[in-house]
Amino acid sequence: MSIEKYDSEVKVIASSQESVYNHLSNLRNLEPLFDGNRLEELKKQYPNTPDVKLDNFSATEDECSFSISLIGQVGVEIIEREPSKLIKLAGSKALPFEVHCWIQILPLAENTCKIKITLHAELNQMIKMIIGKHLKSGVDQIAEALTRINYPEEPLSIQ
Repeated sequence: MSIEKYDSEVKVIASSQESVYNHLSNLRNLEPLFDGNRLEELKKQYPNTPDVKLDNFSATEDECSFSISLIGQVGVEIIEREPSKLIKLAGSKALPFEVHCWIQILPLAENTCKIKITLHAELNQMIKMIIGKHLKSGVDQIAEALTRINYPEEPLSIQ
């Protein structure tokens, strides 16, 4: 097994660094991304995306879980936060390999920032050959999806 690194393209978001960080550092805010209609739109935009179904999303501020067809229930948890700059996540034990993800957020201007996703996955050679290219395109697609979120300028109140 070796640890493979997959970096997304750097993407620009038309919101402040703080707004993006505040939104992404609460995993409850990811729920709209699991909307079936939104997933169908993404499949049309990215026709080479593997045909997987995502559902059964549940989340707290620090953890979320969901079902992926062919894999089953998986999840991620935030393991470290560096306010306004970095969110580190780790995958659940249900995944067939160990995975860590970093979301880096850097300011460009007062209401513009850039974002980059780095995925570290411990893969054996067979799994790397099967899903390696999908992991690279996946981090790029996630980074692109994060540019399409409407980030509130005021932090959301959690009830």
